[in-house]
Amino acid sequence: MAFSHTSLLAQQMAVGSWESHFSYAEGRHLAVGNGTVFCAAAHGLFSVKENIVEVIDKNRGLSGVSVSALNFFEEAQLLVIGYEEGIIDLVYTDHIVSIQTISNIEMITLKAINDFVNQGNRIYLATDMGIALLDLTTEEISDFYSEIGPNGAVVSVQDLFLYNDSLFAISSEGIMAADLNANLFDFNNWFFYPETSILKPASIFELSDGLAVLNEDYLFMKSNEVWDTLLVLPEVMNQVISTNQNTYFLSDQGIYEMLERAVVPLIQDRFSSGHDLIVNGEEFWIADGDLGLIHITKDMDQQVRPNGPMYDDISGMDIIGDDLYVFHAPDPDTSLTETIEGYSVFNGDQWEVHEIEGLNNISGAVQFKGQLFLSSHGQGVYDYAGAKLLTDPELKNASITDMWSTDDFLWFTNYMSQAPLGSFDGESLSFLSSDQLGTTTPLSLNGSSENVLWIKNSFTEGYGVIAFDPSKNLIWGVGPSSNIPSTAVNDIEVNRDDELWMATKGGPAYFTDASFISEEAQAYVPYFENEVLFEDENVTAVAFDGGDRLWLGSERGLWAFSKTLQTQIHHFTSENSFLPSSSILELAYDGQSGVLFVLTEEGLVSYQTNSSAPLSSNSQVTIYPNPITASYDGDLIISGIVGDALIKFATIEGKILYETQANGSTASWDLIKFNGERLLNGIYLVFVTDLNGLEKWVGKFAIVR
Repeated sequence: MAFSHTSLLAQQMAVGSWESHFSYAEGRHLAVGNGTVFCAAAHGLFSVKENIVEVIDKNRGLSGVSVSALNFFEEAQLLVIGYEEGIIDLVYTDHIVSIQTISNIEMITLKAINDFVNQGNRIYLATDMGIALLDLTTEEISDFYSEIGPNGAVVSVQDLFLYNDSLFAISSEGIMAADLNANLFDFNNWFFYPETSILKPASIFELSDGLAVLNEDYLFMKSNEVWDTLLVLPEVMNQVISTNQNTYFLSDQGIYEMLERAVVPLIQDRFSSGHDLIVNGEEFWIADGDLGLIHITKDMDQQVRPNGPMYDDISGMDIIGDDLYVFHAPDPDTSLTETIEGYSVFNGDQWEVHEIEGLNNISGAVQFKGQLFLSSHGQGVYDYAGAKLLTDPELKNASITDMWSTDDFLWFTNYMSQAPLGSFDGESLSFLSSDQLGTTTPLSLNGSSENVLWIKNSFTEGYGVIAFDPSKNLIWGVGPSSNIPSTAVNDIEVNRDDELWMATKGGPAYFTDASFISEEAQAYVPYFENEVLFEDENVTAVAFDGGDRLWLGSERGLWAFSKTLQTQIHHFTSENSFLPSSSILELAYDGQSGVLFVLTEEGLVSYQTNSSAPLSSNSQVTIYPNPITASYDGDLIISGIVGDALIKFATIEGKILYETQANGSTASWDLIKFNGERLLNGIYLVFVTDLNGLEKWVGKFAIVR
C-alpha cells in the first residue's frame, strides 16, 4: 500500500510565509477519529486518512509544537491536544480554540498536559500541577484541583481514568481516587492508596472484572480497596489499551494480547521503539520513537510519516547551491562514543536522507573547485567525488568542526588538535600548529572578500575570535582589549560590506573591515534608536539576507533590521509567529530562494524573505504572480533583477504609484499605493534600474479579481 504525502510547500513560497521542517521520526502519541489517525512526534503533528499523510502545524492554526497528550472525543467530534508548555488546543472540523490558562500561570515551570478523560461536556486534564477541569460549553478552564495529595500536598498527575462515577489518578505520590459528585477541591475527598507509592504505576485501565494498573514489570488489580499483583509481565511494557473487550500491551518491539490472565505475544520485531498503540481489528498503528508511525496489517508493514530531515536534533546547517545540508553529528567531545550515520538535504521541495558507508558523525559540507567535501567529527575530511577520506597523520580521528573554501584552498578547523587549522589545495595538505594559531579548539570558519579567515574559538581558550591572513601570514587573537562585548562568541558572519559581525553572550559587535588585520583594530557595538543594540544580552545567531539586512537570533526570538539599522523590520517570537520556540540556535540564508532557515530549540523552520542574492544584471526578471487573481492575497514579487535596484510601479499611462528598492535581487509590494489606496483591476508597468541608471528593464503585470 502506498501513502501519498501532501506538501505545504508551493513552487514559490509567498513572502512572509513560514514552513516547518520537523523529522517526525520520534513518534510519541496517537489518537483516532472519523477514520483519521493522528500522530504526534517529538516536534510536530500529522494525520493519516485514506492513505494521505498531512502535516498539521501552526499554518493550520495550532498553538504549539511539543505535544504531550492527544485524544479524540467521538461524541464532540473533537481532537484535543495538550502541549508541554501547558497550552491546550481544541481542534474542531472548521476551527481551533487555544486555551492558555495553564501556560500563563507564573512562577511555575512544569506545566505539561499529560492526559485527558471526558464526561459529557467536561474534560479532566492531568497536568504537572494537578487536575484541571475544562468546560467545553464555555471552552474555559473552570476548576483546578492542585492541593489534593496526602495532607493537601501539591501533586503532579500523569494519568486519569473514569470508573463508576469516580475519577482515578496516577500522581507523583501514587494512585488517588475521588467521587465526581464530591468537592474535588478538598483533599479529604481524595482517597489515597498508600501501597501504590512504591509501585511506580504508569497507566490505569479496565479489565473485564475491574480496574488494573500497569507499571514496567507488573500488572496490579484492584481488590477491596487494595492493589494486588495480578501477573508478572514478560518484558517492560510502555502502553496498554483495552478495546472491544480485548486488552493489548505495547513494548519497544512487540505487541501482546491478554488471554485468560496471560500476556501472550502477538506481533514481534516489526518496529523499533513502541510508544503508543491503536488497534482496529487486525490493523495496528504504532507510534515508534525511531521510525515515526508504523502501520501493520495482515498483509504488510508500512512506515508512515511526512517528508522531513532525519532528526530534529541538528548540529549544523550549510547552504550549497540551492540545497540546504543539515547535520546531526554529536558534540565533538562525545563523538568517539556516539555514532550518527547520515545527513539530510533539502532541495527546496523535498527532504532526502543520505548515508555514506563507513563515514559517520558527518558535521559539515562545502564546495571546493566544483566538488563536494564533507567533514566528520572523528574521521576528518571526505572527498565526495573521489569517495575517500583525505589522508594525513593529523587527520587520523580528527574532529572537523567547519570548512571554508576559496579559489585556491579548502580550509578546515580541527578541534582539540595540535594542528587546529588545515588547508587542501586539491593535491596536498598543510597545517598551522596550535602554537601558531593560538588555540586547539576552533569551532567555525568564515572568510572576508580578500580571503582573510575568521575563526570562532571556544571561549575556554581566551580569544573569542581569531583572524588569519594567509597572504601575509598574520594571526590576531581578538580579545577583550578589542572592545568585543564578550569573548564567548556564538556566531560570526561577514556581510556584503566586508564587515565581520559577531553574536556574543554580551550582545552583537562588528569590525568594519574584515580583510584588514591590525593590533589596533577595535570592534564597534551597533546602536538602534540611540541605544546599544542588545547590550549585555546573549545573542546566539547572526545572518545577512540578499539585501544585506541584519538578522539576529537570541533567547527572546528573531529580529530583522534594515541595512542601516534605522528600522526594525521584524521581531518574531513563538507567541506572535510560526516559530516553535523563541530560543534561536542557528540561522542559514539561501540567497537563491531568499529563504531563511531558522533552527530553534524546538526544531527547524523556514521563513520566506523578500530578498535574494544580488545579480549583476536584469537577465532573469520574474513577476509573480502574474496575473494577480482573487485567489491570491500576498505581495507582488519582482525577482531576478539587478542587485539593489530601484523599482517604480506605474499606471499604463506612466503615473508613478509606488517605488521601492530591491533587497538584493528581489523586491515586494503589498499593492498599496502612496496614497494608501489598494490597487484596482488593470494593467500596470514596472520600471527597474540599477543605482547608476544604466541597467534598465520594463515589464507589465495585471490584476484580475
